[in-house]
This record gives sequence, C-alpha cells and structure tokens, in this order.
Amino acid sequence: MFIELSLEEKEKVIKDKYRGKWRLSGKNAAIIKKIDSIVNNTKSNPEKLVAVEGIWASNQLLKYNVEIKAVVLDLESISTPEAYKIMTDLSDIADEIHIVSNSTFKKIVEVGTSAGIFVLAKFPQKSLADLNTKKHQVIAVLDGLEIPGNIGTIIRSCDGTNTDAVIICNKKTRITHPKILRSSQGSCFRIPIVEEESDTVIEWLKKNDYRVILTDTDAEKFYYEEDFKGKIAIIMGSERYGISREWYDINADSIKIPMYGDCDSLNVGIAATLILYEAAIKRNGVENKDRR
Repeated sequence: MFIELSLEEKEKVIKDKYRGKWRLSGKNAAIIKKIDSIVNNTKSNPEKLVAVEGIWASNQLLKYNVEIKAVVLDLESISTPEAYKIMTDLSDIADEIHIVSNSTFKKIVEVGTSAGIFVLAKFPQKSLADLNTKKHQVIAVLDGLEIPGNIGTIIRSCDGTNTDAVIICNKKTRITHPKILRSSQGSCFRIPIVEEESDTVIEWLKKNDYRVILTDTDAEKFYYEEDFKGKIAIIMGSERYGISREWYDINADSIKIPMYGDCDSLNVGIAATLILYEAAIKRNGVENKDRR
C-alpha cells in the first residue's frame, strides 16, 4: 500500500505513473515562487490562479470540476488512504506534479492539516453569457466592495441560501485574493461568479427582465416587507461609499435593515446574509411561525 512505502518508494510510484509531468522542485523553484506570490497576493495574477491546501478543500476542487494547474506533494506527509486517493485524483488531471521536501512544503502551507497536498487551481471564470436567465433567478450584485473577507462571506451566504449567481462590478480587489477563498469556504467554486462593468450589468439585467433591489439605509421599505418574488438582482454597495450612482438612475426598488442602536448600518457581509436568507425563506414559502 502506498502509504506504507518508504519515501524513495513513494517517489518511484509517482515517477512511474506520471511520466512526463512530474518533477522534483526545491525551495527556489519557479512553482514555489509563484505559490508565494499568490498566497501573499504580491504580484499580478493574469492566469487567475488560487492556492488550495488539504483534503477538504481539494475535494471541493474535484467536486466542482475546477481546472487543476499544478499539484505540489510532500510525500512524507501523505499517510492516510484518504490523502492518497485525493492525491491520485488530483494528479490524474493536473498539468504538473511537483514533489517537494517536507521542509519546503512547510514554507508554503498555512495550516497543519494539509496532509501533504497543495494545489494551484484556475479560478472558474464566468461571463454574463454563461448565466441562464431561467435557471439563475436570484442574483447578488456586489458593487465596489473593497474588503476580500466580506466578498467571501457573501459568496458563502449565497451558497447557504442557494442564491443562483454573484456578479461583481466596479471591482476593488482581485477575485483570487486568498481571503476571498478562505472566507468563502470553497463556495466560490460552486456559485457562478461574473466580473463585469456596472453599465453592462445594468443593461443585461434590463434586457432579461430582472427586478433590481437596492440595499439602502435611506430606503422606506424594510427588507422583511419585500416579497423577493420573480427574477431579482439584489445590489450590495461598498463598505465606505454604498451603491454607485448609476444604480439609482434606473427603475429600482430599495430596502433597508432596521437599526435600533447608535450605529446606522451593519457590516456588508452581515447585512447581505440577513437579506439573502430572508429572500430564500420568502421564495421557499416558509412562514414566520415555521422558522427554527
């Protein structure tokens, strides 16, 4: 069994099985430098690569058929049948396989539960043309959000509420930012995410008969008074500046969350979660008395 082999024997198995796409890589190898720049978000990332480590996150990649560019393996740490299976499944579809030492591997991972597996994957890129307007009826539009953790939190909430898609416009951060990946808990691989300019998004929503709902602290209607029926796009504005002016120039409804203390608004990730769950409850026909 693979996990019972010596390190040299494990290397031989990989070399024999994956001839032509494996290599031994040291701490100064190009792949290690690329990983460092992606993990620390220090250089441009035109390929839109994301760094993923460990069994659970790797399973998400496989579940949603995410394109695997490279697998980095610390064979010394692959010591369970589950880790071996994930390693094999990833290596079968990866463009490259890099075998590194345990000390090199420890330099690129953030958690102690990586099980010897680190992956560079291509972030799933979608366009408006990829969205099915009959299937994707509830869309969250994130306008000018700046904090990656908030974006990831909203994507995770979209997954939890079965929101159909996320559109990011007036973008202020990279969709591949490590904090988006971590805070979304892998939901970014399941939910279709589109990056597009605001005017293009507005025209697309109009053309496809979506009702636009703005989240605005000055709105007259409370979010729980909205029925959220039909094809809807819920617009969430930036943490500092709110929703861009062009969204107010169209025929849109507005909703707000009541505030009972001194603060006048909630963190956008929390606010979006409240509203998305209200929409999900209303659309699924769950009455207030049945909420548990």
